[in-house]
Formats: sequence, structure tokens, C-alpha cells
Amino acid sequence: MNIRPLSPSEWERLRDFRLHALQSAPGLFETTYSQAVARSEADWRALLSPEYQQVFGLFDRDKLVGITAVFTSRDDPATAQLAMSFILPEYRGQKLSRLLYRARLDWARGRQTFRRIVVGVRESNAASTAAIRSAGFQRTHREAHSWPDGTTEDEIWYELRLDR
Repeated sequence: MNIRPLSPSEWERLRDFRLHALQSAPGLFETTYSQAVARSEADWRALLSPEYQQVFGLFDRDKLVGITAVFTSRDDPATAQLAMSFILPEYRGQKLSRLLYRARLDWARGRQTFRRIVVGVRESNAASTAAIRSAGFQRTHREAHSWPDGTTEDEIWYELRLDR
């Protein structure tokens, strides 16, 4: 297993994997399948431009088995936000999320522009909550949230301070 940044030339690979993730787990992401399927090639390539964000692929040899991303916050350029994490079901339970966190945290720390990293998770997503806590994040607050699957459930927010 290895993890590496995806390049703009891999936009179709990212698109196909992301669309699969959104179809199979519609209640876990901010983006809906219909929003993602409407994106253009340029939109997908822009996601893979490492200036303000980085999307990583988790590979079992050459097979893409997971994705994850870290973005510069729209509201605060000193905040990195984690998103888009998805591992194929047959690869879960192997502590692979640690690789996802390590890659994103290393990228954010290497930029030297971020004071903190934040991540939000649906309250009932116990596996993600455990991974977030294991990576050293501290809970900050909760917000009522309407999820793309039509349900309303709190989103729990966590933070990892880098300026301490």
C-alpha cells in the first residue's frame, strides 16, 4: 500500500473514484453526486492543482483504493481543511486512514502558511471520528447540518493547532 499526490493527468481516475464514493455513501460528503457529475474536465483538473490544495490517492499496487484531500480554507488562508476521504469497503479496518492523515498533515505542515487544520464529520460516523481523534485533533464545536442524503444530523468539528 502506498499513498501519493494525484496529478492533473489523473483527473479521470479521480472523477470515477469520487463519483463511486458519492453514490455509495451519499450521506457522508458535502458534495452530491449530481454536483460532481456536472463538473467539467477543467474542474476536475483544478482539484488536482497543488497550489491551494492536494488530493492524494491510496493505492494497492496500481489499484486506486482510496482518496483524500486537504484544501486551503475559503474563509481563512491560514486554515487547512480536510475532506473527500473514502476507502473502498474491502480495504477498511486495516488502519489505512492513518496514511491518509499522515499525507495531509505532512502537506499542510510543509506549506508553513497554516496555523491550524480543521475537519468536520457527521456525528454518527464513528469510524471517521476515531481516525480524527487518533490523528490528534481536538473537538471544537457542533453545527446542525442537512446532508445530501436528505437527513439532518449534527456535524462535529475538530481542530489541530500547528502554531503551538
